[in-house]
Amino acid sequence: MQNLSKKTQSPFRKILLATNLCEGYEEVLQVTLQLCQRNNANLRILYVSRPHLQPRALPIEPSGTFASPLRLDQEAAELLRAIRERALALGLSCTTRQEPGVPAEKILEAIEAEETDLLVLGTGEPLGSLRDAFGPTAEKVMLNATCPIMTVGQVAAESSGDRPSDGPILFATDFHSCTRQAIHQALGYARSIQQPLHSVHVLPRTLQTIHGDHTLAELLTNALKHLVATTSASTQDTTCKVIYGSEISNAIVDYARQIRAGIIFLGVRSDSILSSQDRLPIAFRIIVESPCPVVTIVCDAEAEPAHVTDADACTFQVPPAFLQ
Repeated sequence: MQNLSKKTQSPFRKILLATNLCEGYEEVLQVTLQLCQRNNANLRILYVSRPHLQPRALPIEPSGTFASPLRLDQEAAELLRAIRERALALGLSCTTRQEPGVPAEKILEAIEAEETDLLVLGTGEPLGSLRDAFGPTAEKVMLNATCPIMTVGQVAAESSGDRPSDGPILFATDFHSCTRQAIHQALGYARSIQQPLHSVHVLPRTLQTIHGDHTLAELLTNALKHLVATTSASTQDTTCKVIYGSEISNAIVDYARQIRAGIIFLGVRSDSILSSQDRLPIAFRIIVESPCPVVTIVCDAEAEPAHVTDADACTFQVPPAFLQ
């Protein structure tokens, strides 16, 4: 029997689902409804209409031509009404909004207006897509949102019926000060749904020893344990582990599959999203390939973790080459 800490209130009580009602929205909606049920959360759904685009989930005229903007708005309104009825039938508090405009701007406005705890985004991009596939909307929202963002990639959406929705929580870190902010959310969420937390750091496979010297792995494991101890106010069932891989994102995704994770938490530096050196940053690769939803907490590289008064005691510095 797992030795889990006492259940606490979820950090995600006000959830905003931003949807364009395109192909794949049903799987993202299902994940969101399950999340709201587990967290006893209020659900707000936002659809931003863009008249020049044809949402693939909405009917096309019999002639094969695009429907008029008015027709699209009417069909979207009917879909939103049906979605709300589904949520209400599950006992959830749910409201919907339909607005015209620029999606990123409307989403960011809604985050502030609704005092959102968690934004849910879906991406229907195929496995192996380049960074450009996420488009300017997702990047602008990630860079400017004041709340964590849960992204449901295509692999996660397609496998939603084959994995436990309430599996263990996976938190991955490179020990950078700003990425440590994510552990607050990860621990709070793990306690709220009474699931174990797996805290991991990835080392290059070339450092995996075959001579019995595990000094580096032990140092990093102790650093992970210290990070958890100085963040959590109560005992939490936590596994701290160093994993190895030739590519960081693949190692994290493989480990998520191994433990049948319900969700992955990542602390993401804003400068890594904007970096031109990598067309698909590590966080985006994890989102695309992950078998479960991914929650990202984006912050500036100079930011220090809030409410972690003892975090600086974890003085182990990971060599920069390990984090590339």
